[in-house]
Amino acid sequence: AGNYFLLETLLAGDLQVDIEQTDKHKQTPLNLAARLGHYQVVKVLLAAGADVDHADVDGWTALRAAAWGGHTQVVEILVEAGANVDYCDADQRTALRAAAWGGHDEIVTLLLRAGSDVNKTDCEGRTALIAAAYMGHSDIVETLLEYKADINHQDNDGRTALSVAALCVPISEGYTKVVNILLERGADVDHEDKEGMTPLLVAAFEGHSDICELLLEAEADVDHCDSAGRSPLWVAASMGHADVVSLLLFWGCTVDTIDIEGRTVLSVASAQGNTSVVNQLLHRGLDEQHRDNSGWTPLHYACLEGHLEVVAALLEGGAQVDQTDNDSRAPLLLAAQEGHAQLVLEMLQTHGAQVDQRALDGTTALRLAALQGHQEVVRILLEHGADVNAQDADSRTTLYILALENRVAMAKFIIDPGGADVEARDSEGRTALHVSAWQGHREMVSLLLTAGQADVNATDNERRTALHSAAWQGHYHIVQILLEHNAQPNHTCNQGATPLGIAAQEGHEECVRLLLAVGADPNHSDHCGRNALKVAAKSGHQGVVKLLEEAQANAGVGLGAMGVAPPLICPSAPPSCSPESTTKRRSIVSSDSSNLTNSTRSSHKEQSQQSFTHQLERCSRKSRILSPLQSQPPSPIYASPPASPPNPCHDHFSRDTHMRIILGSCKASPTRPVVASKPKRNGIVTNPALRIVPAIKNGLEMAAGRKINNATTTNSFQWRKETPL
Repeated sequence: AGNYFLLETLLAGDLQVDIEQTDKHKQTPLNLAARLGHYQVVKVLLAAGADVDHADVDGWTALRAAAWGGHTQVVEILVEAGANVDYCDADQRTALRAAAWGGHDEIVTLLLRAGSDVNKTDCEGRTALIAAAYMGHSDIVETLLEYKADINHQDNDGRTALSVAALCVPISEGYTKVVNILLERGADVDHEDKEGMTPLLVAAFEGHSDICELLLEAEADVDHCDSAGRSPLWVAASMGHADVVSLLLFWGCTVDTIDIEGRTVLSVASAQGNTSVVNQLLHRGLDEQHRDNSGWTPLHYACLEGHLEVVAALLEGGAQVDQTDNDSRAPLLLAAQEGHAQLVLEMLQTHGAQVDQRALDGTTALRLAALQGHQEVVRILLEHGADVNAQDADSRTTLYILALENRVAMAKFIIDPGGADVEARDSEGRTALHVSAWQGHREMVSLLLTAGQADVNATDNERRTALHSAAWQGHYHIVQILLEHNAQPNHTCNQGATPLGIAAQEGHEECVRLLLAVGADPNHSDHCGRNALKVAAKSGHQGVVKLLEEAQANAGVGLGAMGVAPPLICPSAPPSCSPESTTKRRSIVSSDSSNLTNSTRSSHKEQSQQSFTHQLERCSRKSRILSPLQSQPPSPIYASPPASPPNPCHDHFSRDTHMRIILGSCKASPTRPVVASKPKRNGIVTNPALRIVPAIKNGLEMAAGRKINNATTTNSFQWRKETPL
């Protein structure tokens, strides 16, 4: 409180008063009094023997606190009492550094006269001179320089007093005076900090035209670039400082500098959006069609940021409205992506931009706007004739991608009134309904079936329906919606798999129960003779097995009732074979058959000795797939990986003897050249082993490792000469 009378009374009495007692911040009475500027209290405490250099928890002594607060009398008496003028706080700041920052001229002079180190640095490498210059205290700067302060001392960032003076906002004439003083005293006008920035670069970036002019008059390098290749003109244009740009152009700066990303001054000015700066640069002849490292022109940057006036200026100056970048993206695509509706309208109506111009991946402006939810932009594009069903490089339409991303509102808009085709297919034959069912998007599935009137039983290239996809992923509610819209529960894909078989394989009990309830056939077998019960048992899904056993019991058929194991190799006909054909096939693979080689005979013998369980394990595999759009997922039981080896399943599929088992007495068609299988993006492809079935009909175009061997004609079929295994 500053009541020094009471303090004197307490100290003069018989009470034992501890004048060094501290509070929770380790401040003694002397520290507190000095901080608050109570000169008389400080005087009494010093007379009583208080520790003049006691530091609190932050390292502040009484002198440091008084200097920061601007209490000249207190500082003077503390100095007279022998206070350490260069004592540093926790940040290595002295009383002189604090007074210079605070602008306390008298205290700075007092401390310098008391011998304070004028070039003492804090933890950031800054001296009192840098602190004063930073704050614009021109008088203190002069005083410090008179006491031999190092004018070009660098802080930890490599900045000098001139650098920080040029950096600061000129809220008063102080900074201009500081710069003048430093320049007159010989400060390095082109000093570079650790980022290669000179005072002129800093001032241009901040838009300090007066300081820029002073530096230019002191012969600062007008074209010096920092470590990123940015010149003063470049940084001024990037910040939209038109007056600084004019000044630099007047001083003859180079206008065609390029930064490390290949951008010109016009590019960054176009991104910033200051029309005055852009016009100045265009009048100086900058190339309005210059492409940076990404192929972007100034028009790309202006469209990305939505600067209408800049776009108009660039196009008037000769920019091409449909100029594309390295990914074939035109400026219109960027404007649409960012939702600049008015700019999109202007580019279409006034400047003649192509509404359906595509990027390298087939993306259009409509696709980008729709994915970002810019409904007004989508409406404008559709009104100007945008193809709502345009497909990208993977043959996917905008509606397909919206279904994948579950953008229901936008999907509804492009269906009605947009008129999108809900039956459009990707390269794998999948519709938007397929992908939304796979992803489990209930609202999207309902929208496609109701508003879009999508074909619920539409099939992809593998003849799989949306119900297959939903069953595979275990989306019970999607399965329910599809069935309510008359999806066929017993539809089979190319491998003979039904939604029930797939759901059983994956262990989705609720889906299995629902499919059984609507009449799915529990006894149906795929082309390899595997029914839902088999694959569920193989995968260890006991709950599904129980459901299917009950269903088969009700139908009078069970797994244990099967007397003869089905063949391990997929036949070209249904699994049930006539006794005659069975006998004929057995005779071909008998031990006495001349068609058996040593290798095939040993394989046949080994196989015949295996139990039915082991043979079943060899014929069927438990595995999974992931998203339809993922590149290389694991393979499901009815599919194979995208990049499968020549013989991915088992040896017996590549052996001619077993090829003859498959053929039986079927007549083969003329052999066609082998066509390499195209890798699938989503993993839903035909098992190479199962591809043998259509190969029979097409003349064994893929067999024995998918290599063409010399063929020998027989009376019943065409078989291939055996090759070394």
